[in-house]
Amino acid sequence: MNKEKRAQEQFEEFRKNFLSIQKKYDEKINELSIIKEMNNTMQQIDFIDQDLIWIRHLECLKKYKGLAAAALYFSPDNEIKKDHFFHTKIGKTFNLTAIKHLPFFKALLEEKTNVLIASLKDVEKKSSKQNTAHTHLFSDEDYAFYGQSIRSKGKVIAILMLFGRNNSMFESSHFLFYNVVCDHLHNSMVFLRLYYGKLNEEKQMIQLSRFFSKNVIGEIFKKGKLRLGGEKKQAAVVFIDLIGFTSFSETMDPEEVVTLLNHFFSRMIPLIFKHRGTLDKLLGDGILAVFGTPLEDPDSCLNAVRTALEMFSELHALNREIKNTFRQLEMSVGINYGELVAGFMGSEAHLNYTVVGDTVNMAQRIESLAKSNQILVSSAVWKQIKPHVGSLENLKGVTRLNDVKLKGKEKRVCLFQLEPKYS
Repeated sequence: MNKEKRAQEQFEEFRKNFLSIQKKYDEKINELSIIKEMNNTMQQIDFIDQDLIWIRHLECLKKYKGLAAAALYFSPDNEIKKDHFFHTKIGKTFNLTAIKHLPFFKALLEEKTNVLIASLKDVEKKSSKQNTAHTHLFSDEDYAFYGQSIRSKGKVIAILMLFGRNNSMFESSHFLFYNVVCDHLHNSMVFLRLYYGKLNEEKQMIQLSRFFSKNVIGEIFKKGKLRLGGEKKQAAVVFIDLIGFTSFSETMDPEEVVTLLNHFFSRMIPLIFKHRGTLDKLLGDGILAVFGTPLEDPDSCLNAVRTALEMFSELHALNREIKNTFRQLEMSVGINYGELVAGFMGSEAHLNYTVVGDTVNMAQRIESLAKSNQILVSSAVWKQIKPHVGSLENLKGVTRLNDVKLKGKEKRVCLFQLEPKYS
C-alpha cells in the first residue's frame, strides 16, 4: 500500500514538473511569436505611417500577453518623435498623460531601468495626497504596471509601459523577455531613424541636383546638414540671355518654344556644372549661374569665363543642328565678381539655393548692355582672369570698352568685351 502511495506521489510530482515545463515551453513559444510578429510588422507596414508601426508593436504585446493595455513613450531626447505617447486602445477611465506626473515615471526617465507596481491606484492615492492639483489616472479600475526604459548613448529615449489586470502578469521570469522586446524596439528606432535620415538625404540630393554638380553635392553633405540662411561670399555671377527670343517666339507654337528652350538649356547647364558652377535659376529664356559658392573657388572668375566661352561654342553647334527647323539663336552674357549673400531659402522640405546683392544686380545690368554674341565682364572679373588669358582656348580677343554708366551706379564703370572663338 505504501509502495502504491509512493508511486502515486511520484507520478503527481512528475506530472507537476511536466506541466510546469510545458507551461514554460508554451510561454517561450508565445514570446517567440510576439517577436516574430513584431519583425513582420516592420516588413508589412508602409514606412510613411510611422505612428502605426509603434501601435502595431504594442498591439502584439497586448494580444499575446493578455494585457489590459500597452503604451510606448518617446522622450524629448528621441529623434523620431519627441515627448509623445503611442498606445493601444485604452478605456475611457484611463488618463495616460497623467502618468507623467507620477514619481515612478520620472524615475524611469532618470535613473531607474525598470519598475514593477502591484497597484497603480495605490501609487496614485499617495501622489494625490502630496499634490492637490494631481490629475486622476483612473476612476474605478486598478492595474498592475511594468515599465522599462529604453536607452541610447546614456539617455532615455523611450519607456515601454504595460498594464495588467493583476500582478501575476509581470513575474520576474518575464523580465528577460521584456529586455528582448525593448532591444527590438530600440533597434527598430535606430533603423527607422537611419531609414528616414537616408530618405531625407536622398530627397535633398534630388533637390540640390537642380543647382549643383554631383561632386559639389558630395562636398556639401560632407560639411553636415543643410540649413536655411545665407552667408557672405566672394563669387562670380553670370547672366545669360537669348537675344530677341521673346519677340520671335511669339510666331511659334508653345510646344515649339518649349522644345527649343529645352535644346538650349540641355546644352548649357552641363557646362556650368563642368566648371564647378551653381545653377541659381532659369529665367524664362535666360540663365543665372554663380561660381565660387557654396564651395569657395579661387578660380571662380576663370571658370565663369571658360563656361561662357564654351557656351558660345555649344550655341554655334546647336544652331547648325536646328538651322532647318528653327531660327538661329543669339546669346549675350554678362559677368561680374564681388561680395554677395548666398544660401538656402524656402523651407526644409523645399530648398532653393540663390544669391542676392549688388554684385548680382550689377551682373544683370552688364548683361543688358551686351549685344548679340558678346561677353561683357567687369573690371573685377578682368583683374582675376588677366594672368590666365593665354590659357583660354575659345577666346579670340579682348577689347576694353569706354566706361559706361550703369543704372544705380554714380560712377561710370569699366567693362571688357571678350570675343568668343567658335570651334
